Amino acid sequence: METVIKTDLFTIAAKLAESIATFNITEIADLLSQTGGYSIQDDKDEIVKANKATFLNWLIICMDEFLFVNDDSTKLNYTIDRCIHCMIGNPVIIFEKGRFPVFTRDPWQREKCGLMLEFEGELISGITFCFVFLKTENLYNFEKGCNRKR
Repeated sequence: METVIKTDLFTIAAKLAESIATFNITEIADLLSQTGGYSIQDDKDEIVKANKATFLNWLIICMDEFLFVNDDSTKLNYTIDRCIHCMIGNPVIIFEKGRFPVFTRDPWQREKCGLMLEFEGELISGITFCFVFLKTENLYNFEKGCNRKR
C-alpha cells in the first residue's frame, strides 16, 4: 500500500505568498501549473488572462516597479484571506495592503486587490484578481457601488 501525502491548499498559498514576498521567481514558477490561466494587467490597465510565462514576465515587471519606488524594501508584506464573491472560500493573497501587484494610475483610487488562487492537485492552476474578502475591509468597493441620487 502506497502512502500519499496531500498538501493543504492554504500551505500552497502560503508558499506562493512567501515566494512572491521575497521576489523568488523560480519558486513561484515551480508552484504554477503549466496549463493554468493567470490574470495580469495589459498596457491599457485592462485585466486579461495570460499563460504562465506571460504572467511571470508581468510579475517580474511589477516587482521591478515596486523595488524602484521602494528601494529600501527587501520583502513585501502580505496577508492571506478568503474570497467571498466569485470563488467563495478560495485563498486570496493580499500584498502591501492590496496595492501590489496591481497598480493604479489614479491617485484617488483606494481599492484593494488580492490574488485569488485556484488549484489543480498541488499546483496553482489559476490566479484571478479579487476585490471582495472575508476579513479584510475594502471600503472602496462599497463607495464605488454606491450610487447616490440627488
